[in-house]
Amino acid sequence: MKSAYLKGRIGSAILLSVIFAVGCATTGPPLFGAKGESPGLMPAGSSYVVERRDSGSFGSGTYLLTFKALGIQTWQGRKVSTSDSPEGTLLLDATSTKWVAFVKGTTPLVSWDPPLGYEFPLWVGKTWTQAYLITNHVSGKTTTAEIRWNVEAREEIKVPAGTFMAWRISNTDPTTESITWWSQELGVFVKSKSQRNAKHPMGPGLREAELYSHNIKR
Repeated sequence: MKSAYLKGRIGSAILLSVIFAVGCATTGPPLFGAKGESPGLMPAGSSYVVERRDSGSFGSGTYLLTFKALGIQTWQGRKVSTSDSPEGTLLLDATSTKWVAFVKGTTPLVSWDPPLGYEFPLWVGKTWTQAYLITNHVSGKTTTAEIRWNVEAREEIKVPAGTFMAWRISNTDPTTESITWWSQELGVFVKSKSQRNAKHPMGPGLREAELYSHNIKR
């Protein structure tokens, strides 16, 4: 039971990764004026709280999860920025800010090759596709995935933490449809929705999340 539970949580962590997107750009110049540029790494000491609601194969319940920026560390010879949460620590490449691995203590749970992350700048109408490898270090299995992303809009979104301008980005693969709203001002998502269908190995499920509060230093 513990192994199955852990694998389920790792699957959830992988799904969480699509909040921040993956990719390489495939489209042309901006269709609208404003571009979304990377705000860079979140300064150490910053924190934010996410309210998450799970159902179906994601589990059942509503949770408040606190994420804390711990600063730059070295992991397997690579400089990474660390973001700690109750479920584990996310490691981001210190140069590109893309996702490298998700660990618990010093034990890797999931890693991505190439690392996951936005290809900046963003603009409405931009799409990109990236093939990458996901390694589940608990099961020892590596899978290949390809996701196509679409920057659908830049719009105002209201969540418990306040009202923000955000880039609405969607992605679809054979088992999951996701929409995320990413704030350039904060450098984090402010809202997300991931829907698994019946083709997903874990079955149908829904995960929604909103930014509940934040103390992000910029």
